Amino acid sequence: MAFEPLKTDEKIEGPIQKQPDMDSAMLFGCTGFVFTSIAGYLLSVWPFLVLPDTEKISKLAIAVGVGLIPAAVLGVFATRKFALAGACGFVGGSLSTGIFLYLRLEQVFISATARQAPAPDYPQVMMYVVPLGWILASAILALIALPRDYQDK
Repeated sequence: MAFEPLKTDEKIEGPIQKQPDMDSAMLFGCTGFVFTSIAGYLLSVWPFLVLPDTEKISKLAIAVGVGLIPAAVLGVFATRKFALAGACGFVGGSLSTGIFLYLRLEQVFISATARQAPAPDYPQVMMYVVPLGWILASAILALIALPRDYQDK
């Protein structure tokens, strides 16, 4: 038989594309998830650790711009690269970032209450708005950046 290695008599006209096996797909997705969540978290929080005087709205805006914008760019890139795993890593990293932001801004208000630091020049509701806004924005960006074949399902 001419087609003995294939164990078929069907003639194939062209190269067969190799499909990734389950282990490779899982490893690719898990790596994307872990990388995106850790890198997004680190990109987001470092300005808040470097800029200690975040009781001023200008310093808070700088920290948000320097930290959260690059993290959002990374999240969109990772979502396009790793698809659903990247989107979940982006949102997972932003959840931990949201907790960090809440605790950091709460620390600013506690310090001001104890008269150890100047009072913040923004309302106390920012303690909730900034972390929740970041989580919501990253979830929306992840949905927008998700490849089309995942959005149709």
